Amino acid sequence: MTPEPQPSRTFESGRLTVQRLGSGDEAVLQEVFEKAGDYFLRITGHPAPEPDAAAREIGSCIATPGRDVALLSLHVEAGAEAEAEPVGVLGWWHGNPEPDVTLLGMLMLVPERRGRGLARDALAALEAWEAQRGVHRLRTAVAAGNYREHALLRALGFDEMPIRDHVALGLGGAHLALFEKPLG
Repeated sequence: MTPEPQPSRTFESGRLTVQRLGSGDEAVLQEVFEKAGDYFLRITGHPAPEPDAAAREIGSCIATPGRDVALLSLHVEAGAEAEAEPVGVLGWWHGNPEPDVTLLGMLMLVPERRGRGLARDALAALEAWEAQRGVHRLRTAVAAGNYREHALLRALGFDEMPIRDHVALGLGGAHLALFEKPLG
């Protein structure tokens, strides 16, 4: 039996390069985490990430098959050369909770780069990449009362899943809103 080839560490969407991270990439991930402290305030209640947040995130991805975290880098012109500016992070879990579903766990942009369509570009890159791997749907969850993020997810093409789906997934009592988006 031939082992399945490892997916590429990078993929692109127009203005962005999406680079899957691994051991040795903790410093660049921590730097982006620290620039997006407001994300951590919403998620953890703390205004900044823990000093080892990036190491824990990468370690968790390495230890969990299908989980990935990636650096989002914007292509910028710097004189005669093009450079890549780290502008965000994307996290997902391929094949979870079902083989043809990918769970979107994190879509973070640094504050100065928000509102420019980069979240849409990052999501489009992930969608194309995951569709090539046999995924038919992206799913994500946010706090039930976080209507600002509900609106963002709808703008990105996600639909809220009915409560019966929450119950079927064992999340009937959770204070979460599940959203799903078909691929293709």
